[in-house]
Amino acid sequence: MSDVPERITVGEGVSLPVMDVLAGRGFVTGKSGSGKSNTASVLLEELLDLGLPVAVIDTDGEYYGLKEEYEVLHVGADDRCDLQVGPGHADRLATLALEEGVPVIVDVSGYLREDDAREVVASFVRALFRAERDARTPFLLLVEEVHEFIPQDGGLDEAGEALVRVAKRGRKRGLGMVGLSQRPAAVDKDVITQCDWLVWHRLTWENDTRVVKSLLGSEAAEAVRDLDAGEALLQADWEEGVRWVRFRRKRTFDAGATPGLEDIERPDLKSVDEALIAELADVDDAAAGSAADVEELREQLATKEARIEELEARLVELEGEDADSGAADASGENETTPDGPTEDPLWEAGRLLVHLARGGGRRAAGVARRVARALTLPRPGGGSQQGNGPSTAAPTAPPTAGSDAVDATDVGAADSAPGTTMDGDPAMHYPTLDDEVGEGERSA
Repeated sequence: MSDVPERITVGEGVSLPVMDVLAGRGFVTGKSGSGKSNTASVLLEELLDLGLPVAVIDTDGEYYGLKEEYEVLHVGADDRCDLQVGPGHADRLATLALEEGVPVIVDVSGYLREDDAREVVASFVRALFRAERDARTPFLLLVEEVHEFIPQDGGLDEAGEALVRVAKRGRKRGLGMVGLSQRPAAVDKDVITQCDWLVWHRLTWENDTRVVKSLLGSEAAEAVRDLDAGEALLQADWEEGVRWVRFRRKRTFDAGATPGLEDIERPDLKSVDEALIAELADVDDAAAGSAADVEELREQLATKEARIEELEARLVELEGEDADSGAADASGENETTPDGPTEDPLWEAGRLLVHLARGGGRRAAGVARRVARALTLPRPGGGSQQGNGPSTAAPTAPPTAGSDAVDATDVGAADSAPGTTMDGDPAMHYPTLDDEVGEGERSA
């Protein structure tokens, strides 16, 4: 970059050090119509004129107007973009921007779901931060509406965390950042106070002018209320004090201008290399396939979770029925037939245990153990399958073929003869847990 001038001119008598803008930390603020976005576009035009690498996080879809003069890759979610992208494109976009010098506009205004937009931002910013570690190329990331990502009230998501990392540690790698906001009061002050240079356009809301007062003093807080469009107060490490400046009007198409009644003549926009678009489209296909696989796994997981919830609800019912059956057993109400139990919750609980154990997974095994603790499965002639609970009279007939009963061989009792317990006693075949729960836990 030996042929790059030391300063860029952004207005009459107003110049900024290139490296401080490119790799430093800046903040530009002002209410709607004050010239904030125009100032950002002027900075970008000056850097692009010098062939310097930049990227924009565009929350309102207004920076594609740069394509009137510059070959900029405009990506996002709608048809105006050169290409629709997702998080899977992040690494390639970062490589294009840092290593191949392709200016990139990440336009998140077209995503229908805010979560999708923020995921794209997080992925791209993380990829830039990683790639800059090796590239060590002075590079500017400009972020519109930065208060949406780094709010004063905290609550950072992944996109906010990635941007804070760039703001705090990016300069060491050559990765600079400029944040823009209409509401300085809504931006994390730790980020604002770490900036090397700040541009204050007109602000009138008291909470915002209070921020100006705390950083620049009472005189500046009063002056900022009366600034005209394009005028600003410049505060910078390379300046002595605060001075009044006026930024020039940008040259490129103003895609963010407030619509009026007159017709707007949209200019022809420059296109990037078609081969580059085709290459990124291939990345899109691979990402789409990966996304489809993930979505299928999510659906399978949701189905299994729903089934587990259903079984847990049934378990609650069985625990209630078990309490009721104690009184019924005392009065002799529960009876069996040669075809199996007619109103025996323990029998049904045994079948449920086998189903849970076969389903595998730690959660299923845990539910099975809950059943085992809640219910005491009796053995004929006294005692119980587990625990030391009171013995109960066991049914005397095994389930018949073709019934819904579970055969002993299904539950780890293959050595028992039909119609007997594990001890060889004639009894109804209550399912056992040891093998099934063990197998479920191993498979988990």
